[in-house]
Amino acid sequence: MAMTSKRFFSADEIESLQQGEVMDPMAHALRAPMAQLLLVTRDVPPGDSLCVRSTSLCPLTWKPYSQSINIPLDDERVVRNLSAPGAECVLAEPTRDQLRELAICGQRAPEGVCEADIARLQLCKSLYVDVPSIADCPINLECVVDHVERYHTHLIAFTRVVGASIDDRYLFSEREEIISVFPPNLVDDVLDANGHLRRRVSLLRDIIPCPTFPYAQKAGWGNDFNAWMCELRDEGYISGAECELVLAWRKRWDDLFMDAASPERAALKARLTEVSRLIVQGRWGKLHDYLREA
Repeated sequence: MAMTSKRFFSADEIESLQQGEVMDPMAHALRAPMAQLLLVTRDVPPGDSLCVRSTSLCPLTWKPYSQSINIPLDDERVVRNLSAPGAECVLAEPTRDQLRELAICGQRAPEGVCEADIARLQLCKSLYVDVPSIADCPINLECVVDHVERYHTHLIAFTRVVGASIDDRYLFSEREEIISVFPPNLVDDVLDANGHLRRRVSLLRDIIPCPTFPYAQKAGWGNDFNAWMCELRDEGYISGAECELVLAWRKRWDDLFMDAASPERAALKARLTEVSRLIVQGRWGKLHDYLREA
């Protein structure tokens, strides 16, 4: 693969790409699109009013199922709600037909006024938390706030999902259909012909399978290297003797891993790298030659 030219930025240059509310178009190449959700929290105090905000979501772990959200620190209402002891919230995924509602909930209504009422969003009782869900949204994640962290200009809330609901019509839908409907992903903010700031979002379109076996483990990326070699042996890509040789290299590499100055360690690194490189490139003849000569 030919090397392409690259332009490098310092931290100061990156931060200068945003002036006011509008970012330089170049800045958006440095930031991936982010899923946009509607965050529902209960006001504290007094506890009898609700707040709905559009926010960006970042999935974290699966066990427990957790997400993180970030809120500007100057949004004192939501920061206070999420920081309260025992705080709960709902993360609702809007569809492509709810961009008006998403935009409305990006504004900050006065204390005690619920943005759901302004946007005409219908709320419904949640099953696992005291904060209501949004009936109009196909997915609602009911969460408890496990931890909050103030980081520069934002509050990061780590939320643990304790329950969820999904509309029946999407329960068994194909992924191709779901990603064409929700969630919208933040693309950028631009000024239109009238000088008005407009947020633009996008939906996912193509589903492109990533290469797996024999170029990765059958169980997926991030699994065990030794299991990968055994799978290649079992499927006839490498012989039993070749598999034993590579596994012996790997064991010796593990034994010497902490000895960074060891010449043998450096040689083993080169061997394991070359074996992996030839496998993922599908150069089986070259691989057999390399292992035979080794």
